[in-house]
Amino acid sequence: MATGLRDELPNIPGLADRWARDVLHCPYCHGWEVRDQQLGVVWNGPDTVRYAQIIRQWSHDVVLFAPSETLSPAQSSQLVARAIGVVEGSVSEVVVNSDHLTGVRMDDGQVVPCDALFVPPRFVPNNDLLVGLGCDLDERGWVITGANGATSVAGVWVAGNLANPRAQVITAAGEGSAAAIAINADLVDEDVSHAVRDYNRHGILP
Repeated sequence: MATGLRDELPNIPGLADRWARDVLHCPYCHGWEVRDQQLGVVWNGPDTVRYAQIIRQWSHDVVLFAPSETLSPAQSSQLVARAIGVVEGSVSEVVVNSDHLTGVRMDDGQVVPCDALFVPPRFVPNNDLLVGLGCDLDERGWVITGANGATSVAGVWVAGNLANPRAQVITAAGEGSAAAIAINADLVDEDVSHAVRDYNRHGILP
């Protein structure tokens, strides 16, 4: 199985409509295209601070939108040291003009200009079929795998983002190839087992 994952975004009006346009998720995939622009980073959990530090590599003008009183003193010092702005409060909506993102409106009405937004999404595996089959999952819902993508259910293997949220295309393809080889080896083992059983019972050669 290679049913992948889906991105779960913060529930901010207008955010999903701009997804993969000027609301982006990966600084390595999209940073170059928006370099040296006004970049915003939308809070989506504690890892967002580290994420903002990565975004800072692409522009000198970066703002982190964070809920009030969530940053530790150490985090605040790190952000200040690299000139990353912090706007505390709740984001109420994404501002769009002429089909371009132009800013972020806070719950107090303040609009902070931005050319693009980065959001670290929550990755959610498309694992309904695996759940139905009874495959073992970890506490976050990711399938537990053994060698070459084997699951806890005999005859079921997985590859790519269904089990590995960090797998890019080349990684997923490699995992798929490894799983395919393992599956074929398993089928050969089954053929051998059946042939030996039939031979021992009836002296029948395949």
